[in-house]
Amino acid sequence: MASNDNLDSLIDDILEEHDEKKKAEEAVPENTEEPVQSAENKPSEEVLTEDIADEAVSVGEELVPENTEADTDETEYVEESEIPAEEEPDHEEEPQPKRTPKKKKRRFSTKLAVGLFLTTLVIVISILLAVFILQTAKEIIGFDKANTEIIVEIPNDSGTEKIAELLESEGIIDQPMLFRVYSKMKGADSFFIAGSHKLSPSMSYGDIIDELQSDAINMREVADVTFPEGITLVEAAARLEEKGVCSAADFIDTFNSASFGFDFEDDVRDSSLKYYKMEGYLFPDTYRFYLEEDPLIVCKKIYKNFDAKLTRDYLGRMEDMGMTLEETLTFASIVQAEAGDVANMKRVASVFHNRLKNKDEFPLLQSDPTSKYVREVICASGEYIPENMKTAYDTYKGAGLPPGPICNPGLDAINAVLYPADTDYYYFCSNLETREFYYAKTLEEHEENLKLAGLA
Repeated sequence: MASNDNLDSLIDDILEEHDEKKKAEEAVPENTEEPVQSAENKPSEEVLTEDIADEAVSVGEELVPENTEADTDETEYVEESEIPAEEEPDHEEEPQPKRTPKKKKRRFSTKLAVGLFLTTLVIVISILLAVFILQTAKEIIGFDKANTEIIVEIPNDSGTEKIAELLESEGIIDQPMLFRVYSKMKGADSFFIAGSHKLSPSMSYGDIIDELQSDAINMREVADVTFPEGITLVEAAARLEEKGVCSAADFIDTFNSASFGFDFEDDVRDSSLKYYKMEGYLFPDTYRFYLEEDPLIVCKKIYKNFDAKLTRDYLGRMEDMGMTLEETLTFASIVQAEAGDVANMKRVASVFHNRLKNKDEFPLLQSDPTSKYVREVICASGEYIPENMKTAYDTYKGAGLPPGPICNPGLDAINAVLYPADTDYYYFCSNLETREFYYAKTLEEHEENLKLAGLA
């Protein structure tokens, strides 16, 4: 084509002119270490570039001068768009090849991740299932459980659900729902016999069902024992002995040394100044015991009742008041011994609260029942009692609260301590015959009240 001949001729002219310029530059002597480019050459190069561009426009092609083989320090950079058209292929530009290998890798990575996830999931489920089966099997056969024997009383007309809950509460089984399923599978529902049965946590579910379907053991005589609010452990022990439940001495020893794992046991203070460790933890109530019962079973029933009465609300309020369980029971035992009705309990509690908040002015609580406890309980035991213990319990001699409760308070006294009346009283007294209470803010008022109460 004519256009191609013209283009070839133009390129040859450019190359020829470039060679002549190169020879002229090499003929100039070098005065410096680095070659200096002549400023006069620049305009000619720019003109050449413009001429080439114009010629390219005239023939409808884009031109780019090719680098010569001559050695030069200058390097010309051209844009990709300036490549001559004759160097480009006549056919249309081929599309980019598909990146099939990369897609295969992604598919492979996804499949691998899913596979690993599913494998891990299967392993985890298998482990959990194995643990569940193992625990279930141990529960059903009674493996690794206590071998103690417990008498369980099955009430009349008790269904499997109620029996399962009773067995759980007595510590015989841990999973009542599992027991119900096992009983149904065995067809044992509705065939349990009411009455007393001797069971053990180490027995298998099958043995437990067999025992509950057997005749109840010989019915033992029972006794109902009532412990009123404010009773002491000594008085409670005497009642148990009178009713033929157990000896007073055995009960006192067991009640103050036993441990059944109830949460409240961790809060019991064990001090060398305390007379009875568990005074105050016998919740006043009516209990039913078998005659000639093991003292351990008697104590466990009382512990369990106390734990049930000690709700989260009470514990939360104690924390809000900044009081421990031991302090609350000790405080409540004094209020219980001082007051006889709810209204006066709250006012009496306010008097002791006010004194405890003003220890500098009122270092002693001066509660008569604390002195009485020293005389009639601690000193009446006939044992040697250290003087510092007697002083600590007597609030006319020892400051603050005693080392422990002086009796076993009821819920009214505990509530009075946790929710006292809002008063400015620091003194109170009562008529021993009429049980009328008199409250005072000052000592002068209190002395007048003593006369009104017939105490002075």
